[in-house]
Amino acid sequence: MPSSILLRGGTVLTHDENDHVVSLVDTDILIDNDTISKIGRQIPISPDQTVEVIDCKGKIVSPGFIDTHHHLWQTQLKGRHADHGLVEYMVKGYMMGYTYSPADTYWGQLSGCLEAINSGTTTVLDHAHIAYSAEHANSALNATIDSGLRSIFAGQVPVRLSHWDEKTCDINTEFLPEWSLDQLSELASKHNRDPKSRVEVGLGFDAWFLPKDLVLGAFQKLKGNGVRLVTSHVTRNAFFGLQSTIPLMDSYGLLREPYSEDAGDGKTLPFLHLSHCNNIPEEDLKRLVATGTPVSSTPDTEAQMALGHPVALHLAFRSATTTSNAGLGIDCHTNNPSSILLQARTLLNVARAQHNDLLLKEDKFPVADVLSSTEKVFNLATIRGARSLGIHNKVGSILEGKKADLVIFDAENSVGMLSATEFDPLVSVVRFSEAADIEFVIVDGKVRKRNGKLVDVESSVNQNEDSTALKWSDVAKKVRESQKEIQERIKLLNTDVGRESLLKAFHVDETRLVDGAV
Repeated sequence: MPSSILLRGGTVLTHDENDHVVSLVDTDILIDNDTISKIGRQIPISPDQTVEVIDCKGKIVSPGFIDTHHHLWQTQLKGRHADHGLVEYMVKGYMMGYTYSPADTYWGQLSGCLEAINSGTTTVLDHAHIAYSAEHANSALNATIDSGLRSIFAGQVPVRLSHWDEKTCDINTEFLPEWSLDQLSELASKHNRDPKSRVEVGLGFDAWFLPKDLVLGAFQKLKGNGVRLVTSHVTRNAFFGLQSTIPLMDSYGLLREPYSEDAGDGKTLPFLHLSHCNNIPEEDLKRLVATGTPVSSTPDTEAQMALGHPVALHLAFRSATTTSNAGLGIDCHTNNPSSILLQARTLLNVARAQHNDLLLKEDKFPVADVLSSTEKVFNLATIRGARSLGIHNKVGSILEGKKADLVIFDAENSVGMLSATEFDPLVSVVRFSEAADIEFVIVDGKVRKRNGKLVDVESSVNQNEDSTALKWSDVAKKVRESQKEIQERIKLLNTDVGRESLLKAFHVDETRLVDGAV
């Protein structure tokens, strides 16, 4: 295969030094191996070069999208949570990791990664709370590597069940087992110090009730083996708790700006990357902004599961500099599609509705432009998302020397993008495009979606003696088989008993739980 790719004559969405999007028309991008080597018009090709030329006339080239919070393993549970709130999701989704074998984990993870790529996502911070065992964690990591996705794989041992059937549901109280820390340390030593690795290893962590010395000791151990990032769910409600965990994190010295691997020397602890942060006190949000602590908003699940309004466009973030660290995430592709652009639209509309409601309640009406902008949510999906992960030196914008993570929209033949592209290519992508309009996705200089279809993946799971290459149809077949087996296991479980055990373990005041459909 050619080691160089030339994208010829497209409209390229670039960023200036102030994060403003600049559209460059009739522009070429030359990719050498995994890197953008040149951007310009009519880039010449040497006769001795072997270059794949992709005609981008009538197409829009965007940076690959950055997903800053996702649970990629859950594919086989898709559709179950369309009408579920948080409590039902926790029982019938999160706790269902109990029914996954390592093989199920592989197929759920692989298909979750490929669904992300299909929607134009090139990087995911994967809060991988499927590490029931070392084998489960290895299966998820191997699937991520096989998919071709760029990822920070933040492995986490979930709230595990030692036994669950029709009558009982027993919770394993080993929340931070030593075997998991040893495994993540070993994986981080291997992947995080390899400049060619697309996958970085981090930690998913939510057990803030554990003793401080135990928590910080675990973080220090992982940092010593190359772990930069710990991701954690933060929200305040009657289910997860009415006390914000932000002051505790601050007292541990964990609230800080993200840093890259190049700037990580001398840091004794990883940085925190927080998901959600809905409904926490205003002073805590301001503290996150002031310290530069990164936050991921996942508008679809936050709206559906009563977590509160998304914070990425909150006044505290809007009034800060453009470098305040926020991004967008999918969270659960079990109940919403894996499109970061759809999350950007949801965020924009929810934030505008929330803002406008304040005026309407005072019998006032806005006369200026609506709150926030298309450019701001595009940046959350690209450069600001990358900045929140400390990888903006590699990805998040189209710039010579950065990794070749790119998405190409066939604007000329798109039904939805018609006329919008001619008005403003950025608006066309953010407000009118669909996954079906994405013709090519390139990750690390390799084409992962071509002519509107996912390319074959090289699987580490042997399929037959002739080839390990898997078409999407092969992957889908395996997922359906796995889903059927998982569903049969789920039928043996009493979810009411599971719910009782979960509420008890979380010390939930059930008098505060009400019927959300009323």
